[in-house]
Amino acid sequence: MAEAVALNRWNGTDVRLGAVVDTMAELRRSVARSASRTWVMTLVAVATTDDEAYQATQILRSLGAHHPARLVVVQPEPEPPADRGRGIDASVTIYGAEVDGHPLTFDEVALSVRGEAAHHLDSIVEPFTLSDLPVVVWYPASLPPVSEPLLAKASSLLVDTRDAKDVAGLIALAGRRAVVDLSWMRLRPWREMVAAIFDGPRFRPLTRQVTLARVEGKGGPRRLLAGWLASGLNLTKQQLELEDARHARIVIRAGDAAVFEVARDEGTRLVRATATVGGRRCYQELMPLPDDSLAWSLASALTHLERDRVWQQALAAGVAADAWL
Repeated sequence: MAEAVALNRWNGTDVRLGAVVDTMAELRRSVARSASRTWVMTLVAVATTDDEAYQATQILRSLGAHHPARLVVVQPEPEPPADRGRGIDASVTIYGAEVDGHPLTFDEVALSVRGEAAHHLDSIVEPFTLSDLPVVVWYPASLPPVSEPLLAKASSLLVDTRDAKDVAGLIALAGRRAVVDLSWMRLRPWREMVAAIFDGPRFRPLTRQVTLARVEGKGGPRRLLAGWLASGLNLTKQQLELEDARHARIVIRAGDAAVFEVARDEGTRLVRATATVGGRRCYQELMPLPDDSLAWSLASALTHLERDRVWQQALAAGVAADAWL
């Protein structure tokens, strides 16, 4: 696939939304009629800083041909500096790419919303949503409040709990719509390796004899893994140990002499699962880690836009076990 290139572009300051919509239609008409515009969703990114907006724009643009969508990047600023004033600045770009020999175009809209309008993003985004298609809302670096009006427009919500301090609101949101956690997706190798250990008859009976589960890693990932283990193995918070570390690591002790470990080999992109019983290693498995970039996580999330009950249980169990305190 050839890299997407800008076919037409427009910028405006202190604009009306109707004018932006009309301009977008004119820009689309100006591109080659032979290009396909097979949209599958409206993808909205909500950025809180210029850096977040830039990063989100770059990533969404790289995914545009793989996940044909109208891309909308919104940067709300409820209390702008006096020298910037209130209003809406906008830019519209029509991109073109070639996929399997077929030309394709997609739209990108960037909106800087200053003042009171920043509290009504649902109304700001609505004119740019595609009729009868899903609206996916992505928060790259924050968790939205439950009261955020934009969420009423969302069929799916993308978040990243890696650095989250309080997820109680996220639990409530997950009860209303599909929520996809990029951090949870990156933890799939660890979860799959633990599940594989206990999948067979050899070690399965030991799941009822677990006395301690130690989880290491960065904030959000270790809390999610702790909640997942707590919900799956019926552990109390007294049976969980959490510690900050660079990479995720799980150590489960069962019975008198069984130790199970899933950890990333230092300096490699491999996850190793081992089982040691009575001081003797009797099981080992290796799994290569997939790309864990933000672009990869987002692309994977866009192919799994459905509710994940296991994640919801892990999140709730992590809060119940005080893992998020």
